[in-house]
Amino acid sequence: MSTSLTQMEKIQLRKYLYLLRAFLNNEIAVLVFETSFLQLRREDIHWMASVSDNGIYRILDTLFLDVDEYAPDELYDERDQFNISESELKRRLGAHLVLLEELIS
Repeated sequence: MSTSLTQMEKIQLRKYLYLLRAFLNNEIAVLVFETSFLQLRREDIHWMASVSDNGIYRILDTLFLDVDEYAPDELYDERDQFNISESELKRRLGAHLVLLEELIS
């Protein structure tokens, strides 16, 4: 997929990449990741305006849904199809990271 991102969009997307890597490398806890991700998303004018490349923001929308489905260990119920564990969150985020890196490189 070809993308034509502005420099500002690339800077914003690199913030997501940095945050994803920090979490996947166990540099930050899941709660810090979740809080930081949601704050970053709230402040992302490109995402809110849906003015950027659909492929990238489709991935970020899916990433948001995965973060939303995450349930801490004490609340996680494997029988509930609408929540995921931390290990499943990391698995999904790893896949999103690979896709985002390919799209913005």
